[in-house]
Amino acid sequence: MSVQRNDIQRHLTRILAEERRLLGELEAVLQRETDILRGDDAPAIERIGDSRHGYVDTLSKLDAERADTCRMLSFGTGPNGLARLYEWADPSGGLRQDWNLNLGLARRCKTLNDRNGAIVLAKLGRVQQLLGKLRGTTPAPVYSPRGSRYGSLGARDLGCA
Repeated sequence: MSVQRNDIQRHLTRILAEERRLLGELEAVLQRETDILRGDDAPAIERIGDSRHGYVDTLSKLDAERADTCRMLSFGTGPNGLARLYEWADPSGGLRQDWNLNLGLARRCKTLNDRNGAIVLAKLGRVQQLLGKLRGTTPAPVYSPRGSRYGSLGARDLGCA
């Protein structure tokens, strides 16, 4: 069983190293995406989005490979199964330490992705507002005497001059 354990340890080490490399590259892509999203270069936005999706797809495949290893060795699924697998394959804790480093990188990527999503939503809202005003379908918001915002009160006939 020792040889199998060593083989599994090498397999998991490879997965974690590849994942760490990809997460580092994804983090850089997401930072570039932030800069691009703040501009108005639509083709650049599309290119960087395609790049981001490529990283996410590859990371998903690595995660599936890790989960398959967990199931194949009857450690179960989810975080508890993964923790048992790492403990069995490497009692010294090196795999668990690498996994925690990758989790930190993944959290940073999620934060960057969430920020980029907020930028996209803000831009989209602004474009929709402008289009509505150009088309005359979105009247400007109206406020009550106390400063709270009414939705849209619709068009009003203000009389004629």
